[in-house]
Amino acid sequence: MTWRLVGANNHELGRSPHVHHSLGACCAAVERLRSQAGRVTALVVMSPGGGAGSGVGAWTWQLTLDEDCVAVAVRTFRRQRECRHSLQLFLSAAAEAQVAAGVTYTRRLRGLRLPGAGGSGGSGGAPGLAVRGGGPL
Repeated sequence: MTWRLVGANNHELGRSPHVHHSLGACCAAVERLRSQAGRVTALVVMSPGGGAGSGVGAWTWQLTLDEDCVAVAVRTFRRQRECRHSLQLFLSAAAEAQVAAGVTYTRRLRGLRLPGAGGSGGSGGAPGLAVRGGGPL
């Protein structure tokens, strides 16, 4: 299971860097990020490339907490300023996000760059964190 932060327009703003083995572990990761948001460190770097269409020199961001990666960008960016803007959108939305109830079952997403990777958003116009799980319904 993984989580993702979606905006009011249902576009993904960021996601979990880890695949969690249970709903409880995934929810705990979301709660840790939300409760410790003031302590996260943002890292904006050039990615090594190699992804579909990303190329060498593409920018990406991640958030760390106590040297543990807690959130990553959904995609890479051609320009550093676009990457920084994406990070700011994530941070702003995370501050007001509501955690969605339940789990959305999906197939593996195209371009999912999670190490070891084998909800829909909130209600109304508010951004929301959704927990995603793979597997049978």
